[in-house]
Order: sequence, then C-alpha cells, then structure tokens
Amino acid sequence: MSIIPIKILVPRLHGMGGVANYYLSIKKHLGADYQYVYRGNVSREESGTSVPGRMVKDYVLFCRRTWSDTDVVVINSSLGVGGFFRDGLYVLLSPVHVRKVVFFHGWNLGFEKRIGASFGLKTWLNRTFLTADHIIVLSAGFKKKLRHWGYTGPISLGTTIVDEQLLEDVNFQRLSKERAENKNPTILYLGNISEAKGVRGVIQAYQLLFSRNGLKNLKCIMAGQGNMLEELKAQADSQNLDIQFPGYVREKQKTGVFKSAHVYVFPSAHGEGMPTSVLEAMAFGLPVITTRVSGISDFFEDGKMGLFLDTRDPEHIAKKIRYLLDRPELMHQMSEYNYNYAKEHFYAGKVADWFKSIIESVIHDDNE
Repeated sequence: MSIIPIKILVPRLHGMGGVANYYLSIKKHLGADYQYVYRGNVSREESGTSVPGRMVKDYVLFCRRTWSDTDVVVINSSLGVGGFFRDGLYVLLSPVHVRKVVFFHGWNLGFEKRIGASFGLKTWLNRTFLTADHIIVLSAGFKKKLRHWGYTGPISLGTTIVDEQLLEDVNFQRLSKERAENKNPTILYLGNISEAKGVRGVIQAYQLLFSRNGLKNLKCIMAGQGNMLEELKAQADSQNLDIQFPGYVREKQKTGVFKSAHVYVFPSAHGEGMPTSVLEAMAFGLPVITTRVSGISDFFEDGKMGLFLDTRDPEHIAKKIRYLLDRPELMHQMSEYNYNYAKEHFYAGKVADWFKSIIESVIHDDNE
C-alpha cells in the first residue's frame, strides 16, 4: 500500500497542553503516513520579543512541509483570540490542492459572541476556517454554531483522550474492592482552581457534609493550580477541614489521586470543549457529578455515569454527593459502567482509529 502523506499541525510536545498530549498519546497508533509539523516555542520560556521571529519560522516550515508531497493537512486550533488569527493564517497558507481538516480543540464562548457581532471577524472566519473540507468540534452546540455561520461541509464530533499510561498498573477489580472496603470515602476535584470551575461550591458542599451532616470520615482532594488556591487553603485551615491540596498533578501522582477517590465532582460554570479530567475520572471508574457543560452533555448518561447538577449551589452539590454515598451498590454499577465506557471510547487506540477514519473519508471523497 502506498503512503498517502498527511501532515498534522500540532504544538510542540514539551508542553502540558491538551492538544499536545492528545497527539502524543495517539502517535504510536498512527501509521507512517501521518507526520507532525510542529509550531510553538522549543522551550517553555519565551521572551515577547522573540515571538514574531519564531512565528515567521513556523509559517515557513509549515509551507515547506505541506507544499510538496501532501494530500491532507490537519490544522489544530481553538476558537479564541490567539488561535483564531494565528491558525487562520495556516489555513490560508495551505496549498489549494491539499485537503484541509480543522480540529477545534477549544471554544471560547465570549469570543464566539464577538464573532457574531463583528463583520471583520466573520469575514476572516469565512475566508479561513470555513474553507475546510471537514471540521471537528467537541460539542454539538459548537457544530450548531458553525452551521449558523454558514458552513455547509461535514462536521464531526470528536473527543479528548485518556492517556492509557495513567492506568498501566491499575487492576480495576482490585481497586473496586479497595474502594468498597474503605470506610473513609473521598470526593475529588481536579482542574483549574478558579471561580468559573465551581471550586468554592465543592469546598462549601464538603463543609456541609462534614459538619452539618456528620460525615466526619469524609475526605476531599482539590487537585490543581489557580488563582483561588491560596484562599481555599486558608479557608480549609481556619475551619479545620480535612482537605488535601496537592497542586498540579501528573503521571503517578495523578494516578494516585484518582485511585484514592470515590466520587468525582466537576461543577464548572461553562466549558470550552470536552474536559479531559472527566474522561480520566470515568476511566478510573469514578461516578461523576457534573454540570451540563459543552461536550459532556452530548454523551453523559444521568443516573448511569453519575449525576447531573441542576445548579451550582453548595446545598445541591452536597445533596448529590450524599445521594451517591448512601447508595454503594449504585456507585459500584456506575463505576463499572464508566470504566468500560471510557475504555471503549476514550483510550488512545480507539480515538486514533476514529481519527484515521475521518482522514480516510476526506481522502476518498466519502466525506459526509
């Protein structure tokens, strides 16, 4: 079989960003015909004065790699100020004869409104991203907005990914038994420690369960970094709450916090795609309590995978947590269901197969 060159524009893989990790995870499942074209800084630190020169080099490299021996180019972007202009130019620089796939991994709802109110932004959108042969988004709501903006080509709903290496040493049956025998249940939040993510509500819900409801054996882990971290630490200390703040976790430490938890709580006010932490929690067999944000609402089965929150009120969050803790058999059913669902839909091999099917449909004109 002859190789059909496919070039994928991705951020440099030293970073901790979701797009870089996505393509790092699926790389071994893609064939030799899939080649990465990197953009971004070689190191994590970059002075503001060096950015323009580096970006010009990135554009030149992109042109060199895609203007010869390429059938399809995949441009990964985010619908926000930075990605909108930076990556829109990559679309313009793509050869006319090369088919283009745009994958929006992020979606800023505030910037979406700005596009709707601006003739200039809509013109740029129409001349760049909406010229793609295929677009991938992480939410049905984003797909609907692209149709509203006039895109008539095929749109696919994608997903973020679970890094299978996190679960390399995890025996799910043994983990389930350990959780069932543990008399000190733990609720977990993992993500940005900010107001928009609802972390204050998690703390207050835990406080209600710990004090008012008498769940003195209940523990809480708030993993991540953000502008509210020090404030919440001080609050926990002043009220003698049994809350751990491990900061940003990755690899073995991330595996550890997921294994030690019984329920995952994610009360975000809004989403910009598919929160990876929710998928990871499911992969570890955790029942999930979450708001109906972005891509979650497209697949999440209320009552089978966990529980949807109707509000972010601490009393309501506490009620949902207590509901699950009082029903260990239901939690066990949700745990098994989530573990198997994630394995089937979110593991790197499965996502890579889906990704390749999209590219093949573009190549072979079966692009619907």
